[in-house]
Amino acid sequence: MGKIPVTYELRKQHMLNELQNLCARCSDQEALQPLPPMEMWPKTRELADQCGVNIYVARTLLLALEKEGKVHCSHRSINNSLRWYVCTE
Repeated sequence: MGKIPVTYELRKQHMLNELQNLCARCSDQEALQPLPPMEMWPKTRELADQCGVNIYVARTLLLALEKEGKVHCSHRSINNSLRWYVCTE
C-alpha cells in the first residue's frame, strides 16, 4: 500500500490540534492568568516532534496559522527557539 496523501489544510489542522493539547497542559498550571508566560509556551521543536514533521515544516504551518489569527507567536527567540500559543478569542 502507498502512503496516504496529506493535504496542507489537514497538516495545519493537525498542528493546531497538537498545539491546543500542549497549551491546555501549560494553562492548567497557570489558571489565574489569561496567557501563561512565553517561556512556558510550546517550542517549534516540540510541535514538530508531536506532528512527525521537521522544524521547517512546523514553522511554515505555524506561521500560516498565525496569519489566520489562530495562534500567537513569541516573535523573539527564547532559548534559541520561537514559542507558540493557541488564540483564546
